[in-house]
Amino acid sequence: MTIGQMEITEMERLRRTEIFSVWSDEDLSHLFMGARVLEMSVGQILFLEGDVATAFYFLLDGQVKLVTPAADGHEKIVDILQGGDLFAEAVAFLGYRYPVQAIAAMPSRVLAISLTTFLAILQQHQELMLQMLGRLSLRLRHLIKELRHLTVESADQRVVGYLLELCPAGDSAVNLLLPATKAMIAARLGLTPETFSRVLKRLREEHLIAVEKLKIHVYRPSALRRWADGR
Repeated sequence: MTIGQMEITEMERLRRTEIFSVWSDEDLSHLFMGARVLEMSVGQILFLEGDVATAFYFLLDGQVKLVTPAADGHEKIVDILQGGDLFAEAVAFLGYRYPVQAIAAMPSRVLAISLTTFLAILQQHQELMLQMLGRLSLRLRHLIKELRHLTVESADQRVVGYLLELCPAGDSAVNLLLPATKAMIAARLGLTPETFSRVLKRLREEHLIAVEKLKIHVYRPSALRRWADGR
């Protein structure tokens, strides 16, 4: 594959994200000209909490976890990012410092996009700026919802809620593949790996799911939801 072909492929993938789907070819090409692809190994740090930000990122392949230190000295996983996810774009509006740490959870390729170029384009197009603010508003609502999960809901409800988020619409049986290790998902839900495993075991014993390593078969999402509502 030539460099030109690679650029077109990656630029088109970027266009599929919510923010960039309405950008013109000219603006997207301008943004992409200053971007660069970073190859990351497992455990490699992309940025640290508090670092001055010069770029935001589009995860092309692999997996990146966003973490912040917890009170007990361990890391708290804020999010687990998969290929196709855009992240850290909000730093342009938050004082140009990263609020969390980003670490590669597996070999990954990340597209680094210049914040300076991004903001210059937004300033030229008010409609793009409004769309960006709308995205940040949705993200804030999501974070408030996540905070509620971690402070109000039981371990059973957190795990079931997470599984239901992975389920497609409808009430048919579904096979899920967990997008990260069980330990990472447990940390994302504010649980220990042992608690996460115990909840999965209870769900198996209630004949609500079947588990094979990272594969989970949900017999009926509605039954899973009713079980959690009764906890």
